[in-house]
Amino acid sequence: MRAIIALGYPAVAPVLPELLVWLQDGNWPISRPIGRFLASVGEPIVPLVREVFDGTDGIWKYWCIELFVRELPRSVAEQLCPELQRLAYHPMADDRSEEVDERAREALAWLDGE
Repeated sequence: MRAIIALGYPAVAPVLPELLVWLQDGNWPISRPIGRFLASVGEPIVPLVREVFDGTDGIWKYWCIELFVRELPRSVAEQLCPELQRLAYHPMADDRSEEVDERAREALAWLDGE
């Protein structure tokens, strides 16, 4: 993992989707450092996170918000507002059961400066 971080972006661009997979479970020891690293990549990772938010894996959405969104620069995180609003106010059943809607509302409050 240290080697990947040391390579940095754009060297790791081809493996960004695989790195994002490590956010599927925040209990994995590698999840938090990978979340911080992916957040440091910034804008190029946003489309991949949108794919997760558009998917059906509530746990992955939860951990992406928890470990990644709040680590982003605010200007980059704001690009995810439409997806966060949808997750917060129109969640699927799995999103509700995994508390994705609550995490999305917290992320939106953070973006609003609350």
